[in-house]
Amino acid sequence: MGTRGLEIVRFHGRYYIRWHQFDSYLEGLGANIIARIPTDPEEYQKWLDSMRAIYADRESALETNVNEIHDGIKPDSSLLSEFVDVPSEMPTLDHWVEFIYIINLDQEVLTINDSVHWKLGNIPRRDDLWRHAIVKSIHSNELTISLDMCPEEHIASPALGIPERNKETHYGFHLVIPTMDLADMGKAILTHLLTNTIVRYKRTILRFGMEWSPDSFPFRELVFALVSIASGQAKLHTFPAEECNPRNCAHPTSVLCPSKHLHEWNGWLSQELAGDNGPLLEFGFPFHRPGEPPGVSPTGTMYWFEDVLVSLSLVVDDEAIMKAVTWGIEQGRANFQIVILSLFEVAFAEVYSGTDVQTFVKASDAINLSPLRADYSLCTHPRMRPERKPGMKKWERRGKVIMWSNCTASRQRLQSHFPGAAALVNFFDVAANRRAASKSSGAFPTELYERILDFVDYDTWNNCLRVSTIFRALCLRRYRFDDRMRIVAGPFVRLQRETRYESEYFYQDESRYKEETRSKKERVASFAFENMQTGEIFPMMRALRGENKYTEEYRWMPIIGSDRKALMMDVSFQFAPAEDVPVEADSDTPMEEDGDVSVEADSQPGEAYKYEEDESESESESERDDEYPPGDEEEEEEEDSEDGSA
Repeated sequence: MGTRGLEIVRFHGRYYIRWHQFDSYLEGLGANIIARIPTDPEEYQKWLDSMRAIYADRESALETNVNEIHDGIKPDSSLLSEFVDVPSEMPTLDHWVEFIYIINLDQEVLTINDSVHWKLGNIPRRDDLWRHAIVKSIHSNELTISLDMCPEEHIASPALGIPERNKETHYGFHLVIPTMDLADMGKAILTHLLTNTIVRYKRTILRFGMEWSPDSFPFRELVFALVSIASGQAKLHTFPAEECNPRNCAHPTSVLCPSKHLHEWNGWLSQELAGDNGPLLEFGFPFHRPGEPPGVSPTGTMYWFEDVLVSLSLVVDDEAIMKAVTWGIEQGRANFQIVILSLFEVAFAEVYSGTDVQTFVKASDAINLSPLRADYSLCTHPRMRPERKPGMKKWERRGKVIMWSNCTASRQRLQSHFPGAAALVNFFDVAANRRAASKSSGAFPTELYERILDFVDYDTWNNCLRVSTIFRALCLRRYRFDDRMRIVAGPFVRLQRETRYESEYFYQDESRYKEETRSKKERVASFAFENMQTGEIFPMMRALRGENKYTEEYRWMPIIGSDRKALMMDVSFQFAPAEDVPVEADSDTPMEEDGDVSVEADSQPGEAYKYEEDESESESESERDDEYPPGDEEEEEEEDSEDGSA
């Protein structure tokens, strides 16, 4: 059968991905993979040692011939011919497959479809129990293992153990509430960029986030990207408008597509492809120059960034704050700001100390970065996802509902759903204003400086943000995206018709495939852009879907880093002319984030809302959510017809 799947081997944190076009279901590819793993303990250990040796050799060959970049030398693509992508520690797995199998040689775990984890050396094979014990959990679209059918001795979890929160403090301490205000256009733009970056990596974070320690490559890279964007230090890059995506064109060597294309396996964008911003690494891949580490983030878990101490931690608590305070004082700093970051939470602190002053700390509690929660992670033990037995309701995790909805369309949604992200932008804005306040305002009238800023390039504009508070305020009135485009007003909210194509696969007892097309109007963020070359000002709004199919004119991607720079090609901000679409009121009733939503039929995360055929957008998110009361799943098709879905 044409059931697609991925067979993945994880070694030293990197994922080696192979594509299977056919027979990837449990009885096919799944059974084939398990049959290769010896049952005898001694034979299993020999097999494990052999597999690790094989992938150690592959890792060494890739490091020498692919990952280490040399000018004028192309990578040896033959080493990658059997894989669908360059092995990395942060795979996106956006391959539209029904089954994913991960043979984890690091932790000796076999993972099936993200949330089923067997001990690699103790898979229950009698009567194919490993297959029959895979059942649906009470959480929508999350499989689990039936503990009634299978003893826990066979079950594993690749997630790290998370310590309990520690509330002990050993400095003078005062609890404060951070600012999340997004009234200023500049802060609203940065928060919009930041939250859409988190949304883009939501699947990867849910799959693997709890496996990553703070000193791991993906944890460091993601956090560094977040602080770079939040502080305004990420530059935006745009490719020339093309008829295709330069990375994923279907005809890269054909006369059918005359556009420039990126090399299939090259994680390094030359100046020819990246323009004045080049050369660039690709974010998330292990490429590097000789003598340099992979990626662009600092290699430590504490570092100074824009005069703010950034500390990476699995748990954001008082203990993490105290460690950062001590580290900063040992670095010779007396008064400084701290941000503590995990992949799910953030906390802020300000330290006052000196030779004659007792150290005093103002700090916030941990705040949620986004609607994602650590306990949503699919790499945790299957017992975290109880089996859904007959008569039980199914629950949609409310944070996932929000993340798979259009959750970044307005200031109110950003502040409600992403409080930590909004606070992070405000925190770095305060730090930047303090640095600028120490500089002279200059001798000329403000109006003259404002006029001069109209003619400077992007890099000069960015440097002017640090010149003085007056210069900074003038720069932020018209937020530059590049040398050509800037935002002069916004954000606003407009409505855009969205057509969403969905597919869903039902496992085992409901082995059928359903496709649907749903359509409704969505609220989208909108700004007034100015073309600085022509002086034309025109309204633009975010394009909701199809951002990775081709490169249109108004599309930007973040560049992270300074000495080592990486382009986040998976993250794009695509805008389209708003034309005559009217501006709506920037108000709606946000959904509460904690707790779960009871839903009736299996649906994609975030699809617990009905899609109405009418043009109205008057319903709040919580009202739409209430349209799915608990009920019997057998009524699913009838309800689909009632709500107008295809």
